[in-house]
Amino acid sequence: MDKKLLIGISLAVVTGGAAFIALLAFKTVRKVKVNKRRKKLRKYVKQYLGNNKKALEIVDNLSNFQVRILFKIIEKTAEKVSEVKLPGKLSDKLAEIAEG
Repeated sequence: MDKKLLIGISLAVVTGGAAFIALLAFKTVRKVKVNKRRKKLRKYVKQYLGNNKKALEIVDNLSNFQVRILFKIIEKTAEKVSEVKLPGKLSDKLAEIAEG
């Protein structure tokens, strides 16, 4: 074989292997993130919905894409709620109600 052809083929194999490893690492990281978020969603259901079996089943049956979208909605909502400024008396009353 020609030396240049051998170098070209070996570079192509190395590049393909590196791309494959990068893709595999990306998918693995994304799967780990989704599993973490799914556990957080299950925690939210247990905490705020009284461990509702039907809601837990729904969370378990969500696709990875749906989990990511739902978690983005929760994060955006939390950001917006923290930006809301209430008058002093009203915020005091809400804090008092929240404390019980």
